[in-house]
Amino acid sequence: MAVWWDLSRIVRHFERQGLERRAVKAAVMNAALRLMKDEGEEPSTL
Repeated sequence: MAVWWDLSRIVRHFERQGLERRAVKAAVMNAALRLMKDEGEEPSTL
């Protein structure tokens, strides 16, 4: 749960910079999935 809260803070930060929420959410999720892939983890193991 704490991870999602942190991701929400990242989204809000970029929203304040003037970026569209939907685009920011997609970018944050894609970055998280890429990180998991780089670390050899599967999203289903969360």
